[in-house]
Amino acid sequence: MTGAERLRDGSCHFQRSRLIWMIAITFGMIVLGWITLWPSTIPYSYLGIFGTFLNYLVENYHKWVCYGFWVSWLIHVVEAFYGVKLCQSKGITDPAVQFHWFIQTLLFGYASFGLLVCYKPPAKKQY
Repeated sequence: MTGAERLRDGSCHFQRSRLIWMIAITFGMIVLGWITLWPSTIPYSYLGIFGTFLNYLVENYHKWVCYGFWVSWLIHVVEAFYGVKLCQSKGITDPAVQFHWFIQTLLFGYASFGLLVCYKPPAKKQY
């Protein structure tokens, strides 16, 4: 099967998440990781009202912030593995493309997984 045929039959379908979601999720996970793992290194006074808010979270709800961080990573991991299974069920059979979906979903969660869920593979031609 040629590359063009594989693109047409959907076995190589990949769609990148929207940039705004990639930036927002990356920023959120970095901040959440920072206040979970190294809260004493955050320069709260230089961050204005955002620093005040982060300090409030660390001082009053650090345990819950930690739970949120680890649960969010667990959800991303589960979504990524389920995304590979979803690739197979939707006819995306190229291992490299499945790996792209896995990595993108691991890093960006539902911003990627939602694209895969909404993907409608092309109908098979009946001869």
